[in-house]
Amino acid sequence: MQFEPVGLRSRRRWLSLTSLIDVVFLLLIFFMLTTSFSQQRMLELDMPASKGKGKSAWQGGSLVRVHSASQVDFNGRPLHLSKVKEKTVLLLQKRPDTRFIVRPDSGLPLQEVVQVMDRLREGGATKVTLVR
Repeated sequence: MQFEPVGLRSRRRWLSLTSLIDVVFLLLIFFMLTTSFSQQRMLELDMPASKGKGKSAWQGGSLVRVHSASQVDFNGRPLHLSKVKEKTVLLLQKRPDTRFIVRPDSGLPLQEVVQVMDRLREGGATKVTLVR
């Protein structure tokens, strides 16, 4: 009767981790390439109130008509886009509760409207309503 030594009898089989590491790296590369790292900004808008339900969005508001990327009417007076921030600051100093109603011309690209709304926000506007 021969006995095998204890160390030789129970020989361990090693699991190869090479394929597992390959899969993990492939998943890592996939998620790195498909993930967007740009920050997306959110623009808060107030919807106009319905008839007979509280204060209307038009009361105490300043109308901002957007004609093109650089041409804006601020309360009926033509104004260049670069001056919108300054005008907003002046209006908010007089009346801090001023609501700004932005009304773009039909067919105007959304990016041009967002540029005007960004200028309003830079000037300190917190109540912005977008109407057709």
